[in-house]
Amino acid sequence: MKKLTIILLLLMPVFSLPAQVRQGDSFLGGSIGLGTKGNSPVLGASFETMISGSQTGSVGIGGLFRYHGYNEVYNNGNSRDYNFSSLGFQINYNFTNIATGEFVPYAGLTIGYNNVSNTYVNKNNNVIDNENYNSGVWIWGQLGARYFFSSKVAGTFRVGVGNNNFYPLELGVDFKL
Repeated sequence: MKKLTIILLLLMPVFSLPAQVRQGDSFLGGSIGLGTKGNSPVLGASFETMISGSQTGSVGIGGLFRYHGYNEVYNNGNSRDYNFSSLGFQINYNFTNIATGEFVPYAGLTIGYNNVSNTYVNKNNNVIDNENYNSGVWIWGQLGARYFFSSKVAGTFRVGVGNNNFYPLELGVDFKL
């Protein structure tokens, strides 16, 4: 029993979880959005840096990129390919005074530009129409959380609502820089 206690005490720093998210911390990560139009995933990348902190939380700002594409096939054999590329700025309030810090929920707002293009192709693979539509500025309210597996790696999830025409549940990984 004495040996087990000594081993656990020696290993404790290896398994100790990080403190709360703090001012000056930065995160870079990737995500996959599920539950979208066309049943294809949204691929994403995000960056966030904490610009201020208090006892209850930290304000983070950053950017994000999302890409989503899918194909719709019609009864006549023709099809339409859709591509959505979004670039945005995000601001989040991270609630950091929860338990020991492994779970950090946040709420925020994202504003960005969504470029939507589509190509209409006939059954012989000839392009009939290629156009951009519904491109423009979008605003997105979001709720999410990070769960720290170690001091440098966190699993993430995020849900959002806005004037964009897909609202996926995003799952991802953030790396603390």
